[in-house]
Amino acid sequence: MPVITLPDGSQRHFDHAVSPMDVALDIGPGLAKATIAGRVNGELVDACDPIETDSTLSIITAKDEEGLEIIRHSCAHLLGHAIKQLWPNTKMAIGPVVDNGFYYDVDLDHTLTQEDIDALEKRMHELAEKNYDVIKKKVSWHEARETFVKRGETYKVSILDENIAHDDKPGLYHHEEYIDMCRGPHVPNMRFCHHFKLMKTAGAYWRGDSNNKMLQRIYG
Repeated sequence: MPVITLPDGSQRHFDHAVSPMDVALDIGPGLAKATIAGRVNGELVDACDPIETDSTLSIITAKDEEGLEIIRHSCAHLLGHAIKQLWPNTKMAIGPVVDNGFYYDVDLDHTLTQEDIDALEKRMHELAEKNYDVIKKKVSWHEARETFVKRGETYKVSILDENIAHDDKPGLYHHEEYIDMCRGPHVPNMRFCHHFKLMKTAGAYWRGDSNNKMLQRIYG
């Protein structure tokens, strides 16, 4: 059963597998409330990911640079959640973190106006203020592909077909009815994503190839 070594050298002994959030709760409720993710044996993981063997653990909070980056990445998923509510036929491509922000490339049947961006940001705030839990599920490649085929998410299917091994277990992040796919980690709850602003839009070819379709890139 795992012995967890913390940054100060102290150790916590458990008789079962634990997550970074479990360890944070064992230390104190204040730390648990602030926990965004964990660094286990040097690797960033979600707060819910199981630790089954003796490991080193650092708790990641919003005060850490990695914590801020995770928040930004989760804001990209929040954007996806909001845009699918406003324009359900939108197809989601990729939504990474960039310097001082994030973006999401989307395939939408109309050109986004400033009024659209304002409405999108408003919906994002409404969703974030619900403080809903983000649920992570590791699934088989086939289950992930079936999920996105059913949802008409052709770009996610393309990513699975071309970039993810069939024996891999992709992480699906559930934001209420919205599902995104990512390596993670992401925030455990949307209370961490209250402070953001959408900045601009631009055109971007799918996979950076001018032979592919031009998508709309939304920056935040």
